[in-house]
Amino acid sequence: MIDFRYHLVSLVAVFLALAVGIVLGAGPLKDPIGATLTKSVQQLRNDQAALTQQLKTAQAGIDNRDKFVSGVEPALVADQLGGRSVVLITLPGSDNDAVKPLTDAITAAGGKVTGTIDVQNAWVDPADDAARKQAVEQLRQAVGTLPTAGAPTATRPGSGRSSGSAAGSSSTSGAGSADSTGSSGAATAAAVIQAQAAQLLAGAVLTTEVSGSGKTDATERTLLDGLSKAGLIDVTGAVPGRATQVVLLAPGVAQAVEGAVPTPTPSPATDVLSAWVSLARALDAGSTGAVVTGPASSASTGGVLAAIRAQPQASTGVSTVDTGGTPMGAVTTVFALREQQVGDAGNYGFGDGATAPLPSASAASS
Repeated sequence: MIDFRYHLVSLVAVFLALAVGIVLGAGPLKDPIGATLTKSVQQLRNDQAALTQQLKTAQAGIDNRDKFVSGVEPALVADQLGGRSVVLITLPGSDNDAVKPLTDAITAAGGKVTGTIDVQNAWVDPADDAARKQAVEQLRQAVGTLPTAGAPTATRPGSGRSSGSAAGSSSTSGAGSADSTGSSGAATAAAVIQAQAAQLLAGAVLTTEVSGSGKTDATERTLLDGLSKAGLIDVTGAVPGRATQVVLLAPGVAQAVEGAVPTPTPSPATDVLSAWVSLARALDAGSTGAVVTGPASSASTGGVLAAIRAQPQASTGVSTVDTGGTPMGAVTTVFALREQQVGDAGNYGFGDGATAPLPSASAASS
């Protein structure tokens, strides 16, 4: 049993050790310890200064690269789109500041942006399941079978495009096929409705007939008005007629950006990525070419581009660009649209799944 003398001896030993440390630290070891600490602190300061300078240099390089690309962009993209019409569609959380540079690049390439459609969270929020289903069913009944847009100018091998617009079918089975993202299981009821909504949106703003672009009709207005009133989309501009091509703007992944605060999805139980892949495939099937563009993080785990690139059925038809929001991304998107016109597709940028920084020169100039 430990008695009082043991505790006393222990306390005396502790105080003796403390006293010896104070004496040594204030005496013979003072200068070596102080010098070592001073040297270490100075080295850390030097390292920090070097890293700060490297960061400034790298950022200056990026800024000047972007200025250079912006300066030569008109010459790079000139005549690439040959008068084709393009509609821009944004997903929730995407960078709204990327819309104008894309619009400028497409216009400089000889294309025409028919308008911007902002997809709303109600498209995937489970709280809106009932309202979404009611709105989609009412629109399907109102417009009946959507008009077949005709044969695309070029059919990519494996793209899944038929001779008519995939948006032209309003059948439930068609919706199920459009929603397929490689899963062998049956589509959920919510996924079927989302796929049908994607077909309705594609039927409203897209066509595979180049000669029929720019034309508007009662069906287009009914679909756009109905989807807008249901809170599924928000339309910017007049959207005068259907476009032949589409650019879908995807959001980044907050968790992939250091220091960013993750933005919660509408519900952890909602398979949001499957809905966006389904939408991208429906837009591709209803047009002569679809490009999905987003920031680098969108190609990381949990990103829309990563989900598309992981699905063979989608990635063989839909082009992806993971340099969205930069001048390079705008130029690459134009080249990808041009490549789609000649029957090809690809994944571009520097993220996972990208096969090249941009389409080959031969594809862009053909």
